[in-house]
Amino acid sequence: MALKTFVKVGSITNLSDARYCAGMGVDLLGFRVVAGQDNHITAKQFQEIRGWVTGPKIVAEVYGLTHVDQLTDIIENYRPDFLELGKKELQILNGHTALPFILSLDSGETLNSKEAEPAFILVRERTDLPQLGNEHEILLTVESIENVQRIDQQYIHGIALSGSAEIKPGLKHYNELSEILEMLEEEN
Repeated sequence: MALKTFVKVGSITNLSDARYCAGMGVDLLGFRVVAGQDNHITAKQFQEIRGWVTGPKIVAEVYGLTHVDQLTDIIENYRPDFLELGKKELQILNGHTALPFILSLDSGETLNSKEAEPAFILVRERTDLPQLGNEHEILLTVESIENVQRIDQQYIHGIALSGSAEIKPGLKHYNELSEILEMLEEEN
């Protein structure tokens, strides 16, 4: 299957989400890899999921990183294609990462010209979206189908969605995630 736009689904905690998203043609799957953070997934859990999923690139979401040494373990244990982080984590890494990265910018935050160039910038709705979109590949965080329908494709490269918890292993309600991905399916 192919989607009409580039899609990243983050905060994945279970095989059901990972397989569903891969089957729908999602481009990037993100996993929270720093212990103590919401939706954290251990390296063992990740490896179990990773063995069942092919296609999407893997994003290690390193929010909550407190020391640069943690990154070595994350790269070794998760083997991500990208990192995803905020300005705080980028400062801890001294502006440089070993992998291409997605920089999450909160409202009002900007990219410092001295910082390394991100592969993507992850944002919610912002008033400076046209300017950011002209300078960077933007992934817009959306939470509902209504948000997707209002997107001005001119300024964004793609969208970012979030996974959700399973009711129990193998039992899951997809609701918004499935509605959005089905809406984005290319018609053959």
